[in-house]
Amino acid sequence: MRAHLLACALAVLAAALPLPAWADSPPVLRWAADPEGGAPFVEADPEHPDKLVGFDVEIAALIARGLGRTPQFVFVAYASIDQSVARGDADIGLGGIEDTPSRRAAMAPTVPYYTFREVLSVRTADVGRFRTLADLAGRRVGTLGGTIAYDILLATAGEHGIEPVSYDDDVHPYSDLVLGRLDAVLLDHVVADRRRRVVPGFSIVPEPVASGHYVGVLAPGKVGLREAVDEILRHAMQDGTLERIFRRWHVWNDDQPALFGRVLAGSPIEPVTGTRLLASTAPGSGWDATTRYLSSLVRAAGITILLSCAAMALAVVLGCVVASGRVYG
Repeated sequence: MRAHLLACALAVLAAALPLPAWADSPPVLRWAADPEGGAPFVEADPEHPDKLVGFDVEIAALIARGLGRTPQFVFVAYASIDQSVARGDADIGLGGIEDTPSRRAAMAPTVPYYTFREVLSVRTADVGRFRTLADLAGRRVGTLGGTIAYDILLATAGEHGIEPVSYDDDVHPYSDLVLGRLDAVLLDHVVADRRRRVVPGFSIVPEPVASGHYVGVLAPGKVGLREAVDEILRHAMQDGTLERIFRRWHVWNDDQPALFGRVLAGSPIEPVTGTRLLASTAPGSGWDATTRYLSSLVRAAGITILLSCAAMALAVVLGCVVASGRVYG
């Protein structure tokens, strides 16, 4: 009886005490992205460098608000976002994450929330010469590594003799194009449009090579969280919130209503459409992956061997000079 009264008294006392500040704080939603590529996805605000801006920043805040959480940004290099999310470093990855068959198999992507087009960019003087990938036979075409565009170039390399050039960012391909180091760039129209505003000297080919979608990516075990995020995105499509976000960032176009309608209707959506060259983006065996990247691996191995031989020759020459100096000097 005394123990019961003591427990009741402690419960009343605990209820009467003020809660610590952290107890009132909502849980966080850790979202990973790479701001290196810049707006309109994610970038530091030019006027307030300690603040992030971009349409994926607003989508992260939208999702966090719908979940009753506070968004917390996690800086992760674009190529490592999937691995980081799978390890639990972040709850969701955003920032131009592409919907691919392999990502669907290995991760838990959200419903698609934006349709993009893979477009070719060429120097303005070459617009009449290079209209398709076939026109670029024997030419160097750059893109961001680990993307659908890179898979398209790898698949096209054998057929048309295109030389794919992989970059770690989506900024330098366009500057190299203008400088003549590349003959074309294949990337999302969102990226191409943005770069054209700040890098003069190139034009975008109107006819797209393929179409794809941006998604959020979650760890494969986070199915419940993914379903909650999907519901938030669907509601934002229905009430016009996503359209307002995209219009603010000048990326809204006629492709988006069609996507929203299919998502809201529950229709199946292919991750990539418009090209027959994307079998390479489907999950495959280790041998398939090896054959896809074989030319790049052989080229890298050749360069390594060449540099090693050159270094050895230089070392021999310098050794002979030093030895001669010691003997005859």
